[in-house]
Amino acid sequence: MRKLLTVSLGLLVLAGVASAGEKPGKVVLTSPDGKKSYDLAALTAKGPVLVRLTCACSGCDQELIHFKKLQDAYNAKGLQTVAVFREKPEAASDYSVKKGLNFLWLSDPKGDAWKTFDAKAMPTNILLDKGGKVVKIVPGCKPNGENAQLLSGEIAKLLKTEEVKIVEPKKAPKK
Repeated sequence: MRKLLTVSLGLLVLAGVASAGEKPGKVVLTSPDGKKSYDLAALTAKGPVLVRLTCACSGCDQELIHFKKLQDAYNAKGLQTVAVFREKPEAASDYSVKKGLNFLWLSDPKGDAWKTFDAKAMPTNILLDKGGKVVKIVPGCKPNGENAQLLSGEIAKLLKTEEVKIVEPKKAPKK
């Protein structure tokens, strides 16, 4: 059984705003007790990372199932998803446990990560390649899974594997 790692966004060093084709500035995440650090560059050294700036609103909640499928589909191939919530650590923890998140999640009630990536929409998904370059930014919520499917294609390219269908295409109505 996969362990759920819970941490709080304790420190975020801003070194400029990251956009597609660029690497974000130094981003270091620390555990609530300050004993463990998570460097985004170190995470991307292992493979692609999907940073999901999100919240526990109804739209993000509906979209979550598709991002869980996305992580399940590409986990063994090297994808790591990191959800960053705007809620306080306690609320993010309750939500993450209740929803059975299968990826690393963090709490960032001050929105520092949103500043790093100049994110205006909730949610905003940022795909980083192995090495940390921003490959794709997908802002906004698509509860039908369109954003997760779009990212599935990009992730498949990065991992040099076949794209996984996260959502089935809609069938034309019978006449």
